[in-house]
Amino acid sequence: KPELLSDDFLFSFPIVGPLRKAEFVHIYSSFGVSKAMSGSPNYFNFFVDPMEPNRVWFSSRGQYKHTGDLKFGPKVISPTGKTVVTPPQMLSFSFNDAGQCYKFTGGYSVDKTIGNTEGLGGLFGILHALGHTLPFHEGHPWKPSLSWEAYAKHFPKLQELWK
Repeated sequence: KPELLSDDFLFSFPIVGPLRKAEFVHIYSSFGVSKAMSGSPNYFNFFVDPMEPNRVWFSSRGQYKHTGDLKFGPKVISPTGKTVVTPPQMLSFSFNDAGQCYKFTGGYSVDKTIGNTEGLGGLFGILHALGHTLPFHEGHPWKPSLSWEAYAKHFPKLQELWK
């Protein structure tokens, strides 16, 4: 419901955003996720941020079945019947004094070994699990670079090397 969002609303996920209210409402409503995916995001573990008392953090560990048309831009993904299990993700809503949400953050996967999205959160994970991985690096599951792999092999020796 757009009326629950403040005029200065900001959507900010790890890759997508920041999006202002009009952009977010237009883009999110165009996907048709609620009609395309039956199941539940399984929200749990709600708590008030001790540093920002107007912010509520919560977790999600969704499980869905692809039962309707999912739209992503001009692409329409017909129902596959596939089950999508997302990794646990952290999200937050920040509220103004009028009780409207002025910031929505999320899509931060906290355990990439769970589910069938290979660690991708949000809509990117759903698309990947349905076999429609996005064509850019950020839309793919994380893979370590050659530099990182070389560096990581030296972790056990780092204390000795940095003396």
